[in-house]
Amino acid sequence: MSNRSRQLLWFLLSTVILAGLVYVSNYREFADVLLGSNVGYVALAVACGCFTLLMWSAVWHLFFGLLDIDIPFRQSARLLLAGTFLNAVTPLGRFGGEPFIAQMIASRSDATFSQALSSVSSSDLSNSMPFLTFGTVALLYIAIFGTVRSIVADIAVWVAILVVAALVTIYLLWFGGMESLVRSLGQFVTIERGLGRLDPYIESMREKGQEMLWRMREVGDQPRKVLFTMGVSHVAVLGHIGAVYFALLSVGVEPVAHTLFLVVALSAFLTFSPTPGSMGTFEAGFAGLVVAFFPVSAATATSVAIIYRVATYLPGVILGYISFVSIGSVETGDLSS
Repeated sequence: MSNRSRQLLWFLLSTVILAGLVYVSNYREFADVLLGSNVGYVALAVACGCFTLLMWSAVWHLFFGLLDIDIPFRQSARLLLAGTFLNAVTPLGRFGGEPFIAQMIASRSDATFSQALSSVSSSDLSNSMPFLTFGTVALLYIAIFGTVRSIVADIAVWVAILVVAALVTIYLLWFGGMESLVRSLGQFVTIERGLGRLDPYIESMREKGQEMLWRMREVGDQPRKVLFTMGVSHVAVLGHIGAVYFALLSVGVEPVAHTLFLVVALSAFLTFSPTPGSMGTFEAGFAGLVVAFFPVSAATATSVAIIYRVATYLPGVILGYISFVSIGSVETGDLSS
């Protein structure tokens, strides 16, 4: 099966899941709710989604600077959007476009592939942290001021594990622990040679991996700039929170702040599904979260999920495609101009 056929198959599967979600949630009520939504609030939700893309572009630009990659903000925004588009068309969920974007950066600037991938990976790591932060704040609020239901208690355990894992990962990657650990392991574990034509590729991968870890370690050498960049990442996620807020208002549901935080935080895990852009599976999971935390019908929850995705997913796909095509026509070294 060709790559194009596999892509079409994944998109077909995503479409079937989405259509099934609409049908099961009572498609007539869904149509009534969606068509009766407040256009003004939907527009504000879209604006919030675009705000997040803008802030994430700033995060990419800041990490480029941290790793001495000379790319202007305008080009950083184009790269972020192009990566968003690639994530939306590759069957790898949220991730998938980063290696392609890193290769684009390396081929069109003075940066090496490992240097570019380290920057993009650091940006993704920074942009993922706010979801855990806001989720933790929501759970603490519920634990202190509300009655903790069993489902929330179960979620709290997993969020705590993820927060600890994320902090350990950041320390290992940005502050030298991972580089030292890999170097120590390398003294005891060696890759068997004698694989003929594969030997040069194995050696190349090893060298690129070492360079990437070294580049990630460079990020940790500038802790103040890293903290500022992570602050920008937290501001960016406010756009997603705003998008859920206005999506709920558009269908007549009154949002609650800590519940919004929890829904947005948990929805981040839905982006790891292996469909293009997590389409279909994300909407189904997000609708489930809305039903779980708000007193609404399945049709209303599905409408909220669709509006939220139109606000936070569709702009990135449309603008990302335009950026991807325009970057594809850029000559070597032109990204720095």
